[in-house]
Amino acid sequence: MAPRNKVTLKKIAELLKVTPATVSKALHDSSDISDAMRKKVKKTADKLGYRPNILARTLIQHRSFLLGVIIPDLRISFFSESSRGIYERARKRNYETILMVHDEKHEIEKENLEFLSDLHVDGILLNPAPGKFNYDVYDKLVEEGIQIVCYDRKLDDYNFPSVTIDDRKASYILTCEMLRLRRRKILFLGPNKGISVARERYLGYLDALSAYKVALNPDYVIPSDLSQTHSYEKMKSALDRGIEPDAVVCVGALVAYGAGNAILDSGLSIPDDIILGEFGDNDINSRLGVPFLTINQNPYKIGQAAVDLLVQNIEAKEKVVSEHIIIETKLLRREYGIRRHRSV
Repeated sequence: MAPRNKVTLKKIAELLKVTPATVSKALHDSSDISDAMRKKVKKTADKLGYRPNILARTLIQHRSFLLGVIIPDLRISFFSESSRGIYERARKRNYETILMVHDEKHEIEKENLEFLSDLHVDGILLNPAPGKFNYDVYDKLVEEGIQIVCYDRKLDDYNFPSVTIDDRKASYILTCEMLRLRRRKILFLGPNKGISVARERYLGYLDALSAYKVALNPDYVIPSDLSQTHSYEKMKSALDRGIEPDAVVCVGALVAYGAGNAILDSGLSIPDDIILGEFGDNDINSRLGVPFLTINQNPYKIGQAAVDLLVQNIEAKEKVVSEHIIIETKLLRREYGIRRHRSV
């Protein structure tokens, strides 16, 4: 591979017959460099297409002005919207973002975190993967002084600042709406422990059943991972063995998409036979072509608030802020009636 022919401070200095230190000071508007020299250096740098070496700047300033962003899945509109909020707010605050995806795998998350550490990012916005958490890596990042803010999902064992919705309350509202519509055999599909969103949404489901004095049927709590394939298999298996829910609370978007396909493939109607509910107001479920209930989590606001909290801690001269910010949600009825259905 041919070496890069990148314009350096040294090259500009050689052309102008000055020292690299003079060029650096001129580019940074140092007061001990004359106006004429500053203009001359900047004109030459622009003509040559000079761009600062980020890693060199990091070593000098002990700051990179880079934020790492780790998301679970690019297919889910919630994460694209939250990432947009993150990117736009970061640019306004003079930071650049590096987006990485762990695909709900803790081993990939570990690689993401180590890569971001090697780049000397100033902070990381973390949406933790389920299963085995990377406690050793989190400890290492803290020791390095890299600020971490969790968004959408929290880490209970760490006092990292976080920005989420009230998952328990949102699940309670979603399940209560199904109960208000006279559904009593409500199935909970997805993980119900581990990551904070799963556990809290399960508790909200239980709260709603209790509020309406509906007894919990263990057969209607079906664990699955967060993938479309696994949730399809779990839902289809339940229907095939005679379980007859009239509503399904799905932990995430891909869970709902898998469940919805299983319901339709079983010859049942959504929402006439089974009401489908999910979190995130995710566009992927519009492909089902049926109405469904959803919790709009305001992902754009979550992204913006997460950046503000992270930058606040990066730039804090005193003690960092460790707080949990709650973003308001809204229950929506999404209408995608390609087929003729009764509205939910």
